[in-house]
Amino acid sequence: METVWLDVQMWTGLRGNFHPFKDVACEVGDPAPSIAGEWQQWADSYLSAVAQQEAWQPGRYAYSAERRDDDGHILEVLTRGQWEWTTRRPV
Repeated sequence: METVWLDVQMWTGLRGNFHPFKDVACEVGDPAPSIAGEWQQWADSYLSAVAQQEAWQPGRYAYSAERRDDDGHILEVLTRGQWEWTTRRPV
């Protein structure tokens, strides 16, 4: 399995921009996505699971999926996107 990092930023309405929020190390299954659209779907699913588990506040987030070396330097950006998290409450 391969490790991919999601560099997540959170939107702040007071500042009107994104600010650093969290780096998430993710294990990618085999086969890994091969095109940007597949990476975006993978990232959205992964972020939803992490946000629910960690009880993130609802809002807009930006992310980039990255391959990094052992020292944490970015080797490749696989995709970038924005993602909206809303908590779903039982009806």
